[in-house]
Amino acid sequence: MMIERKSFHRYAMVIAAGLFMAGCSAWSYSPPLRGNYPTASMNVAALQAAQPAPGVSPFNGDLGTHYGRLSHSLLNNEGMMDDADYFARKGLAADMGKVVPPENVGNWAIATPNDAPVGYGVVLNDTRKRLVGFLDANRDRNADTAAHAQVLFDCWIEHTEWQIAYGFNGRCHTELMAILGGGQQNFVVYFNFNKSDLTADGQKVVDNAAAYYKANGMLKVAIAGYTDTSGTAAYNMGLSHSRADVVRAAMIKDGVPSAKISTAWYGKTNLAVPTPDGVKEPRNRRTTIAIQ
Repeated sequence: MMIERKSFHRYAMVIAAGLFMAGCSAWSYSPPLRGNYPTASMNVAALQAAQPAPGVSPFNGDLGTHYGRLSHSLLNNEGMMDDADYFARKGLAADMGKVVPPENVGNWAIATPNDAPVGYGVVLNDTRKRLVGFLDANRDRNADTAAHAQVLFDCWIEHTEWQIAYGFNGRCHTELMAILGGGQQNFVVYFNFNKSDLTADGQKVVDNAAAYYKANGMLKVAIAGYTDTSGTAAYNMGLSHSRADVVRAAMIKDGVPSAKISTAWYGKTNLAVPTPDGVKEPRNRRTTIAIQ
């Protein structure tokens, strides 16, 4: 017999619900209890046998198929009985033509350690916004891929509630990021004159860049340091080197693997704002973070 991974308290809540919800395949966006442990096998089996109702959109039909695969895996491979029931009911609702959105992050217990600089809920919410845009663009013209992306997101958040590393390093997250794709994302950290330490605003930029990296997975990070034109070329080359190193260290502290980061420094060349030599231009005192 498979054992439910989540807390006994949650299991007890399901048992206390008894057969009140038995046989109910209606789905609501934020139920007080996501799934019903005793009816998981019944609803997963029902979804496996179900066909989309007449007139149901291809997207909803494909949602039913992908939720069927997810719920079957949760039931038979992972022992997640209540979540298997919940996602089976989402699939059954999709097959009936109901509007079934991707999961609301706030409905899941996503815990971020107190010492973590980036909130995992923030990463998930940012990705959900990207997903919604992707669904709006692809729901009609590429229904199966859009449905797959939505179910991968739901799978990712379900796995993340169980264990952060399990969710962020797992197949669902990796496959979702491959579908959402996206080009290079650029971040700019600015420095005070003749300084290489991070300001409070600079730290926020680094945190945002690290969160973007974690939300998109398996990416490369290119860091480049620069200065303005005040001072000698040799001095500014060293200062830009220090700025790049500080940002690199902060990204690693935020959880970006060092092996994914390349670093370069250019001194007072490659100016963001062209100026004559000797000009103190704040917009040139920067380090860029390019994630692709």
